This record gives sequence, C-alpha cells and structure tokens, in this order.
Amino acid sequence: MILTNLTRANEIGANSYLLDFGEDGRIVLDAGMHPRGEGIQGLPQLEKLKFDSVDAILVSHAHHDHTGALPLLMRDHPSARVFLSEATYYLSEPLLHNSVQVMLKQKAEKGIAEYPLFTHRELDQLVKVWQACGLQRPWSLQGYPDPENEPLTFDFHDAGHILGSTGTALRHRGRTIFYTGDVNFADQTLVRGAEFPRDGIDVLITETTRGSQARPEGFTREAEVERLAAAIEQTFARGGAVLMPVFAMGKTQELLAQLHFFQKSRRLPETPIYIGGLGRSFCEIYDRLAGRTRRKYPKLRLLEDIQYQVMDGRRAGQFSPKKGHIYLISSGMMTENTLSNIFAQEFLAHDRHSIFFVGYCDPESPAGRLRATKQGDPVTLNASYGAQPVRCRVEHFDFTAHGQREDLLQYILDVNPRACVLVHGDPPALAWFQQELAAQAPGMKVIVPPAGEGIEL
Repeated sequence: MILTNLTRANEIGANSYLLDFGEDGRIVLDAGMHPRGEGIQGLPQLEKLKFDSVDAILVSHAHHDHTGALPLLMRDHPSARVFLSEATYYLSEPLLHNSVQVMLKQKAEKGIAEYPLFTHRELDQLVKVWQACGLQRPWSLQGYPDPENEPLTFDFHDAGHILGSTGTALRHRGRTIFYTGDVNFADQTLVRGAEFPRDGIDVLITETTRGSQARPEGFTREAEVERLAAAIEQTFARGGAVLMPVFAMGKTQELLAQLHFFQKSRRLPETPIYIGGLGRSFCEIYDRLAGRTRRKYPKLRLLEDIQYQVMDGRRAGQFSPKKGHIYLISSGMMTENTLSNIFAQEFLAHDRHSIFFVGYCDPESPAGRLRATKQGDPVTLNASYGAQPVRCRVEHFDFTAHGQREDLLQYILDVNPRACVLVHGDPPALAWFQQELAAQAPGMKVIVPPAGEGIEL
C-alpha cells in the first residue's frame, strides 16, 4: 500500500490522503480546503491524481477542512463512490452550499477569479451519489454491507469529534490500516467520546492537532465548565454582553446546550442566546438525528427546548450588544467580514463586555491575533475598521473537540501498530509525537509523510 499525503504542507489545513492498494483499489481519505487558503492555494494537491483513477472517497466528518474540496475531487473522479456516516451525509450538504455563498462573496470583494470553485447546481447533482453507511460493520468499495471474499473493505467507528465524525478501518488481505480523522476520546456536552478499535491494527494514521499543547495539571472539563459560568456571571454583573466566536457546526450546538443547562440550573438568567442562521440549520440536523446517534441527552431538542434567537444579516446591520445577552456567532476564527469579526468591533473598546474563545484558533487568524494581544494594546481584526485598543475581557476556555495529546499518545501506545503515520498537525505538534514515540515505543516505525510524496507502507 502506498500513501500519498495530498496536503500542501505538514500543518492543520486542507486534509486529503491517497491510499493506493494497486489492483485492489485506490481510496482518498477526506478532501478539505485550508481555512486560510484562497483560490487554488486552499486546495489539496488534487492535480497529483490521474483523472478518474480513484475508486472510493471516504469522508471522516463534515468540517470544511475535510470536505471543502470534495466536489472538485468528485468532478475529476466521476467513477468514485463517496461514503460517509449518516450524520456527515446530512451536515455536509448545507456546509458546502454555504461554501459556494462564501466564495461568491469573496469573488465580489477580493476579485478571486476562479471563485466559485463549484456551483449550487453542480453540488445538487454530486450529492445524489453519496452513500451513508452504518458504523461498525464492513462495507465493500461498491457500497454493499457485510461483503464476503472482498480483498479490500472498510468500516466506520465513532470518533467523538462532532456529530457523525468517524475513524476508518481499511481491511486489506489480512492487514488493517486505521485512520483516526479528527478524534476526541472525552465526552463533550452533547457528543460522546470516541469508540475506536485497539487490536489488530498494523498501520495507524492519526491526527496530531494538539501535540504542542500539554494538558494543564489538574485540568478537567467540569472545572472548565464552572470557569465559563463564573466568567459569564461576572460579565453580566458589570452590565456587559458576551460574544463567543464559534464554528456554526459542532461548537454552536455544544455551547448552546451548555448554556441551556446553565439557565435550567439557574446559574444564569434566562436571557436570549443569539445564534447564526447557518448554526440554526445544523441544529435542526442535530435534533433530527438525536435518537439515531451516540448523543448525550437524546431527548433534548436544541430548537424547541432552548430560548434562542437567530441573528441574520438584516438584524446584524443594526447590532449593538445588550446587557446580559450572549452571542454564539460564527466564524470561530473571526475571519474578516464574518459576523463574529464585525460584532467584535462593538465589544473591543468597552471593559464591561467579554469575548470568550471556546475552541481552536489559528494563530494567524483574526481570532489568533486577538488572543495574543495584551489588555490595552491595539489589535486589527479587520482592515476596514483599523486598529482598536482591547479593553474588553478576552479569555480562552478549553472546550476542544480534539483529543488531548496525552490521550492520543496513550491510544497509539495501546494500539502498538507496526507503523504510525502522523498527520493533521503543525511542526511542533508532529515533533512532540515523534519524540515521545521514539522514547516510549522504539520499535514502532513513525512517519511524517512529506506533502505530495508517495510512501510505501
């Protein structure tokens, strides 16, 4: 089997990996777009694939850095079957339609000639060939469950990252390759921790997102929940409002549920919580699949049981933060001209307000710049607004949907594969895992696949 890392660099970016099993099949794992890349530079190196040479595309989960280039990969490989979990099937379509809208907007604002890279009409046709597959049962590359005498099969396992996220086991002639995708071994507010196999895995391909971040001594999610509740209470006591830049999919639903529990326990008053329109669309899917997924609180309906309001573009034009209100607004990275970036301009200069981050922030994104700015110093989140002093409270709460590096390292050691392939991490994260595995598992072959090159495993 030959693995080709189709990303443009070893980093957290446009995830995509080719596994070539020769005559038995060629499989691509994920096809994402880089969150900061524009135009062709945001894509994986799909040009390295010969036209219509892929047999199957396996999608780990619906986040944009794993699905954003899927329509382009399907366009170049019309014979390829596309397999994903049921939840990923439903979440990916609205996400990709939103991607078309974003590209059209960026074409008008920035003059990016190649945008949109695909259209709504094309996407409507491509979705028709997607196939949702049940978890923990084998599937053939032709889409049949429980196949017999097939040289190459796959099975999905719950990854605990967002609703529908999966790790993928590829069974090939007596050997097993397991791809974690994005994984979280701990329970979140709604999504339960991963259920991954640990035996009989020969090659493990694993994400390393948090490799450069040590778990603080004594850290628990419960303590972090308590810290967030206290910080919101303190903001309200100052007469302020709270802005939480979040991803529309995953973080919006997790935090909406957590805030609901704060209000039900009377830890917070039942004041309005604002979410974005795309976040509401994903909430509908979370509710629809509540009883068919490994979700905590399956009877909780986000859109029926929680007091929320939708912040659409019309209302955003007259926005002013109100005392005691909470705004769960995308994007999580505060990308320029998104609502969270625009709203932040109304929060920065006022010490009564707070901006709370609850997930990953690319250091080079506006969110990353704000997190790195000291109180009182100026920051530029949007060139149109210029620099502003940071007087509001800015704080980060670790509600990561990625596994802690210590948990991921323990999983690798438990599996004890012959070869461990490290992906989806920046250089310091990759280096930490290399160093720890060299010390704790000296017999294990540890590989960081160079971007664009094939490696025989």
